[in-house]
This record gives sequence, C-alpha cells and structure tokens, in this order.
Amino acid sequence: MGALVSDYGPAALWDLGDGVACLEFRTKMNTFSKELLDAIGQAIADVGKGFKALVIGSDSPVYSAGADLRVFLDTVEKGGAEALGAFIDHGHRTFKALKYAPFPVVGAPSGLAFGGGCEILLHCDAIQAHAELTIGLVETRIGVIPGWGGCKEMLVRSYAAKAEIRGPVAPAIAAFNLIAPARFSGSAFEARKLGFLRATDGITKNRERLLADAKAKALSLCEGYVPPELLVVALPGPSGEAAILNILEGEALAGRATAHDLVVGKALATVLTGGPSADPLRPLSEDDIIALERQAFISLFAEPATIGRVQHLLATGKPLCN
Repeated sequence: MGALVSDYGPAALWDLGDGVACLEFRTKMNTFSKELLDAIGQAIADVGKGFKALVIGSDSPVYSAGADLRVFLDTVEKGGAEALGAFIDHGHRTFKALKYAPFPVVGAPSGLAFGGGCEILLHCDAIQAHAELTIGLVETRIGVIPGWGGCKEMLVRSYAAKAEIRGPVAPAIAAFNLIAPARFSGSAFEARKLGFLRATDGITKNRERLLADAKAKALSLCEGYVPPELLVVALPGPSGEAAILNILEGEALAGRATAHDLVVGKALATVLTGGPSADPLRPLSEDDIIALERQAFISLFAEPATIGRVQHLLATGKPLCN
C-alpha cells in the first residue's frame, strides 16, 4: 500500500508514490457513517495539499456495503426528519466535493459495492474495477431510493447513451428500470453493460494488480486535468412520470410489485422525471435533482413499511416483501 500519510480512524490515507494517494476504508463492511464521511472530506483536503491524484480502494473483500442502516434508524429515532436530512446533506456535500475535486479521483472497487458504495464510485472520474465486482443501487429493497446522488448520476449516464436512448422520457425510464428492481452486477463486465461502469473504465482480472492499475489510470488523467462542468439535465416532468407509472402499474398487475414497491416506485419516478414543475425546455441543475432525492428519501424513511423492511433486514439479513 505504501507509506501511511494520515489515519482518520474509519479510513486511512496512503502514499502510492508518483504523487498518487490511496484512501482506504477500514470499517466493518465499510459502511458509511458520519465519521467515515468526515474522513473522506478530510482526505480530499489533504490530497489537495500534497498529491496530484487520488485512488479510493483497499485490500478488503468488501468495497462498501453502503450506508449503515443502524445509523439511519438511530438518527431518525433520536432526531427525526431534521437529523436524517442533515445526514443526507452530509453525504451529498462529501460526494459532490469528491466529484469536483481539483484532482482526478479513481475508484478501485473489488468484491461488493452496494448503495452508497456504488454512489461514491459513480462520483469518481474513472473506475478501475476487479473483474469479480458486484455493484448496484439496491436501496429500493429497504423501501427507499438512492439518496446520495445515485439517481442523478444514473440519469446522466442514461442521457449520455445517445446511440441507444432517444427522446426526453427514455433516459428516465432506463434509469428507473435499473434502480426500481435493485439490479446489480455479477461481474465487472456485467456492470459495464448495466451502466455502472463506463466503456472507458478499466477491469483488472488479477486482484493483486488492482491498486497498481488504478494508480496508472489516475496518473493518465493528471496532465491538463480539469474538474467536470456542473451538470444540467433536461427532464420530462409529469408526462414522463405518467409513462413510468404505467410501467409500475403493469408490474403490480403481474404480481411483481408489492404495495410498498408501488409507493417507492412512485417516489423514484418523481425524482427521475424532475418533479411536477419540470419542463424539458428548462434543464434542472445537479442541486435541483439532489433536492428531489433528499425529499423522497426522508419521506420514504418515515413510512412504517420502510422501517419494517430495515428492521427485518437487520434482524435476518434478508429483504422483506411488503
């Protein structure tokens, strides 16, 4: 891994040489908590002072299982919706700072990258993945939607696939069909087909080569690096939401969607289509979509059916169909 630069507790920063740093998560299942988000923010600041690129990876068999569900429950029980909103905002600020950092960031995932673990990768400039990567936005399984930019980033990727997707509604439908059923990859190659990896992202077959390959990719991005432009997305609004709700109702009639799946699906459709006031002629900013994600997540987490799913998963390790 190289020389230790900083120990943040739930994460550590290492010097990989040649001006590249590596941020390693070091918690059980590498789940996100306030402390880990703080560590990521501090690492961004530290890398900006002494390095020219950042790799996010480790030797752990689990890249990240996402947010710690017990933290979410505890946050709601102690502070209600206001405290939950503050935690969601913390994640948004952290991932946005990572995306727009003044240096390239390369995710180096292996093993499992679910929920927030997938979302942090979607905010990286590039990904160098181990071939056996399992990745997905699986939040609907617990009765919520991706709350840290996952909806936004998959919308952007859907719009970028111009050769396959046309029209203002089709990208939102494509993102919905990926997120609503909580689809995940069985390999990095499948992740590329699903859109979690771009065509330009790399795949490493030898696990022991992963960090070295990620470092090489990071170095290749350094010369003339410019952070991405602030994005704007044209979303279809109510007409697009109606089209998605038709799909959702068909799933319910076929017995493939439960009562709470309908609630979650409707909230997801609203976010992906930009809300009731959206107009394809007036593109929405990244912050606009993040605000929709935030509102939907907090609203869904207040649902007794969502709390039931979270508690059941924590108790049994299995999803609850309600």
